[in-house]
Amino acid sequence: MRKIYLVSNTKTADESVVNLSVSRIEFLKFEINLSEFDAFVATSKNAFKALKFNDILPINLPVFSIANSCAVAAKEFGFSEIYTGQNAHGDDFAREILPLLKGKKVLYLKGRDSASNFLEILQNGGVDIKAVVAYENVLNPCKMELKPPKNSILIFASPINVRNFLTNFGWDESYQTISIGKVTAKELNFTKPLVSQNQDINACIALAKTLL
Repeated sequence: MRKIYLVSNTKTADESVVNLSVSRIEFLKFEINLSEFDAFVATSKNAFKALKFNDILPINLPVFSIANSCAVAAKEFGFSEIYTGQNAHGDDFAREILPLLKGKKVLYLKGRDSASNFLEILQNGGVDIKAVVAYENVLNPCKMELKPPKNSILIFASPINVRNFLTNFGWDESYQTISIGKVTAKELNFTKPLVSQNQDINACIALAKTLL
């Protein structure tokens, strides 16, 4: 029976799925005063980990989070006023919250390599938004014996994970792929990925299991 591989920095406890980490997150040092902002937008759980890394404490600041997992991370960090996006794709989320952020001074902690137009959509929409590069996704070198065998089902959680998988292992035409979102699917343009309807690891795994 072929196996499902989750190519992601986020691990799953599902024992039927093989976690494959081809990338790792490095957090960057920065200084920020949260009280200078009217709202905080987050498109990744890493935004809250970056705050913790820099010893920045939560305040009573409205948080706009892209998805439920991101909202949970915001709550665990200590924020209480949290808006959870209905759209789990970066560009769609930006358009969703744009009317809610007009006239506000907004903070956005982002990764060094952002694949969506999230920031540009808000800027072009007239939002006073300050973007800080708070973390970066770097290559995690892997031994070739970790390469998934032929006919494996691969779940990719981000474009950088696609690139780092290729750097580590190359490609096999027998692989079947699942993308967590539209932007990651574009990075998989050399194959024909299935795109999960929900931008969520568990939803991707459930989709992958239908292919076994």
